[in-house]
Amino acid sequence: MKETDIKLLRQLRRNARESITNISKKTGIPTSTVFLKIREQENRLIKKHVSLVDYAALGYNHWQNTVVKLAEYNNKEFEKFLLEYENVNSLYEINGGYDYLLETVHKNVKEYVDFMKDLENKFKIVELKGFQIINDLKREEFFSKGGN
Repeated sequence: MKETDIKLLRQLRRNARESITNISKKTGIPTSTVFLKIREQENRLIKKHVSLVDYAALGYNHWQNTVVKLAEYNNKEFEKFLLEYENVNSLYEINGGYDYLLETVHKNVKEYVDFMKDLENKFKIVELKGFQIINDLKREEFFSKGGN
């Protein structure tokens, strides 16, 4: 990867909404090149532009990671259910004795418990283990630090 591409990606990771003119000033890359490289990278490296949200400010005070082991591995119905479930923020297929890792956001603990009960009623779950996120110390920072 060229140094100009690295500079551009780092700047986009810091603030994807920054104007092309400001990105150009901060990186020393001409504005026309910044524009073209962003469009090029949107087809190659950039999956989507998103905002990091303060869940608690929206009234969602229970943020949870849960690992799940199913009786039937690679259950497409399970995946479809979770992909469509509004409170599932992220979903990963994993290893290490479990099949999936899901990150969910809920208004309160009861809402999470009800979600888990619903999941257990719909699917054959061998084991699940939940981890409540207490404090968001660092999130989405990879590749945002370094020079311009």
